Amino acid sequence: MTTIQLTAGAHHFELGAGRPVLMGIVNTNAGSFSDAERLDSLEAQIDRAQAMVEAGAGIIDVGFDSGVTHGAPRPIGQQLESGIPLVEHLVARGVPVSVDTPFHEVARASLQAGAAMVNDVSGLADVRIAEDCAHHGAALVILHTRIGHREERFPEYDDVVADVEQLFRERIALAVEHGLPREQVVLDPGYDYDKRPHHTVETIRAYPRFAELGLAFLSGVSRKYFTGIITGAKPPDRLPETLATVAAVRAFPGFLRVHDVDETARFLAVSEVIEGSRPFPPYTTDDPTLKWYVPSS
Repeated sequence: MTTIQLTAGAHHFELGAGRPVLMGIVNTNAGSFSDAERLDSLEAQIDRAQAMVEAGAGIIDVGFDSGVTHGAPRPIGQQLESGIPLVEHLVARGVPVSVDTPFHEVARASLQAGAAMVNDVSGLADVRIAEDCAHHGAALVILHTRIGHREERFPEYDDVVADVEQLFRERIALAVEHGLPREQVVLDPGYDYDKRPHHTVETIRAYPRFAELGLAFLSGVSRKYFTGIITGAKPPDRLPETLATVAAVRAFPGFLRVHDVDETARFLAVSEVIEGSRPFPPYTTDDPTLKWYVPSS
């Protein structure tokens, strides 16, 4: 599988098979179904983002409005007031920023603040997002969904994989028609978005088919509902489920969107060393705490 070169604003990503870039999740909104805690202040959000970067995140995805299906969206003004300062702070530190939003106004303001990527969870319902990404040289994530923001509905698919591929082809063409270079499109199959749990599994199994489009993936692997159906674990307790999903899709070039950056980075480090894609690190045998548990005094 070839390496994919992705330009995203001021940043460049080399995305190879088995070497995904970790995307850390920092929400500036309340209500995400899988957040274990709420980050109420800009300082707390900055600290979380910085810790994720230090743990191995190559990009931070800033959430502006929860996608949970109960309640109304937050007013755009509130979204911008809480989210843009975090975008600006991370950009000033040289951290690549993605913004998770279906709203053109939020995408435009974030790009003006220096965001490198728009994670458009509407499936490009508003073509102005593609136009603005083109204007700023940013990358655009196209997510597979047939429903509106915060809408809970499950279409009846004759073939969910065919539907995902059809939407990808249509929206790629639409983005290109509105000025965005094709190579700046990233594809998200939309785990659990307007899909029943078994549909998400079918979609994951179809990655080789989607890979024929020649574009990078964004895989939202973290704490997903379909894995909870399989194991019964609640969202904050789904680290093993997250890592199993990582293992299923990491061979395909792209980004892995996760809450648990440190644990996922360590999982990938061991996997890559065993497979030979990462060199064994220099070491000594002087630290007994790496061999067995040594109680602190």
